[in-house]
Amino acid sequence: MIDKDPKIQRRIDMDLLSRSMTGVVVYGFMLPVVFWPFDFYILQPLLSKVFALSMLFISILRGFHYVLTKPIYQYSVKLWRSSFFFLSLCHASILSTFFVFSIFDERFTGILHVTMLAIGGISSGAVVALVPRIKFALVNLSVLLIPSIVLGIITSEKFPFAVMIAVFFGYIAMIGVRSSKEYNRSFEIELMLDQQKNELERLSKIDALTNIYNRGYFNLEFEKQWEYASRLKLRLSLLLVDVDHFKAFNDNYGHLLGDACLMHVAKIINQVGKRETDLAARFGGEEFVLLILENEGKEAVKVAEVLRQKIEKSPFKVDGRSFPVTVSIGVASIQPSHKIDSRQLIEQADSALYKAKHQGRNLVIVHSN
Repeated sequence: MIDKDPKIQRRIDMDLLSRSMTGVVVYGFMLPVVFWPFDFYILQPLLSKVFALSMLFISILRGFHYVLTKPIYQYSVKLWRSSFFFLSLCHASILSTFFVFSIFDERFTGILHVTMLAIGGISSGAVVALVPRIKFALVNLSVLLIPSIVLGIITSEKFPFAVMIAVFFGYIAMIGVRSSKEYNRSFEIELMLDQQKNELERLSKIDALTNIYNRGYFNLEFEKQWEYASRLKLRLSLLLVDVDHFKAFNDNYGHLLGDACLMHVAKIINQVGKRETDLAARFGGEEFVLLILENEGKEAVKVAEVLRQKIEKSPFKVDGRSFPVTVSIGVASIQPSHKIDSRQLIEQADSALYKAKHQGRNLVIVHSN
């Protein structure tokens, strides 16, 4: 689930980068700090410069990588990750070489003990920083420690060092794997909470019976569409739809069939209001609304007639029985502005619907001033 979500993957990558930057800074100045108290830079000036400047150079490159993260990541996620992994492994390789020299080269005997402390600290810190990508963390840890372990096993006099480092390697690796599972679990929990939140938000907008938008959501979107149309000088049209003789239908056939009839009508209204800006909703009881944003105000009348005919020609069928269903539709259209109360459009559509119902039903009546 986490692997398939690009937003989560980006967050993990950015967290990986952020967690690693402390180490990048430390790596740039760590070796001079190790060399200075023991006068190693005086005894071995060339080796000191090679190791210290190499670490500083890679830290500078990783600093540039950090600064350029946004454009590189936007250009290619694969390129960003590859460059991050490569530079991280460069640091690990230099440190691994330094560890090997410290343990097996007599020239480094004076700083052996402090180096052993550094091995523990750096290895632990690297695994903690790279936990978001545990596979890479283990590769990095292997590059840091495996060469010293192998050479220690080969060289009998350094075998105790090899055993100690091997035990430490296993312990840190297990801690890293466990930490990675906890890290990923936190994202899984977050994803589940986000999904539950989105589902609750969706359900709060949807009418439980008809599965189209409810009155509350319509009220919110109606005001937004009103403001939008006002700014762009567009017309906003409203179709107020009422199922004809629905009370009698309910009384004759029962509420369950009545509910199924409303679901049937709602489905057709939703099909007719298919444009992205169209908004179909249950207004209350057997009444529905269809909100249409348009340029001239003529489209709404055509849509209303199409809707009326489609419902009339699509009888409601259940258990092998067919029930004719018709609707009355009141249509109103207005040019929204801040000087006009938005409720005026609903009142006009309601007035037109009232006329449609009193002129015989199964009609489309357009409000006229």
